[in-house]
Amino acid sequence: MQYIYGYEELNTAPDNPTSARVAPRRVLSGPTMETGKSSTIGAVLYGEHVAVALAMQAAGSGAKAHTHPNEQFNYILQGVMVSDINEAMKTFGKKGMIVHTPSMSVHTGQACPDEDMYFFAMKDTRHGITGPPVDGKYDGPFYLPGFGKRADEPRRTTTQMMTESGTDPQGEKTRYVYDFNDLSERAGRGSSARMVPGLQLASGVSGGLLISEKLQVAVLDLAPGATLPAHGHENEQFTLVAEGDVQASVADNSHHVKERFVIHVPPQVSHGIVAGTKGARIVTVQDTRFAFAG
Repeated sequence: MQYIYGYEELNTAPDNPTSARVAPRRVLSGPTMETGKSSTIGAVLYGEHVAVALAMQAAGSGAKAHTHPNEQFNYILQGVMVSDINEAMKTFGKKGMIVHTPSMSVHTGQACPDEDMYFFAMKDTRHGITGPPVDGKYDGPFYLPGFGKRADEPRRTTTQMMTESGTDPQGEKTRYVYDFNDLSERAGRGSSARMVPGLQLASGVSGGLLISEKLQVAVLDLAPGATLPAHGHENEQFTLVAEGDVQASVADNSHHVKERFVIHVPPQVSHGIVAGTKGARIVTVQDTRFAFAG
């Protein structure tokens, strides 16, 4: 049974048995870029309660305003994501941050102009990996000025966009963007998810947790050689190695898991992790049927 998935290897579905259903890399919102509503390209892993994708948007492109009945967390691996969520002022998610979109929220999401954006998308399985555009038209992605259909408009830098927006990266009234270096509450501002800072799961393993309606997401930093001992729990879990590498045991089999590979752990399957010699950062998502189990 395959439990470890490298997205760079998922141009086709594996021939062997897999713990999650695999949808190979493709344009996610339609048969082609021109007949979809987003520029997002990625491969998707579908579990019973959680679905995840490692996705890419080319600089200056992204998704039109859309909505879906499942919630979504995006961990930014490279680039900057600019979003409008529930008609709030623009928010900006940088590398290492998470952008949270609650269920049924009208939202956009594009890669800022300076570089292509890679992100780890996490959704519950009440709906598929994409949602319909608000205007009902599948007529291609949204483009920022200077790109695609708007190539004749003046292009701005990411810094210019952030300056012109007049807001900080987290949202003016409701916090949708989370920097795990600072999960403190802000006076006068609500939060789309409950924040649990200061997690210490084992010696050399620390981070923070976000808990929402159907999903709970932890970002954990592991010191070199730090260990999460083998254990099992009722929650389904996907874990992305965002930085570094780990040695993972799943169902009593050991695997070397490199950066941007994903570990899927179905309920009650034994698993553990040991960080490599340079340490690691991992992003772990579980469903909320039970408390977060580490």
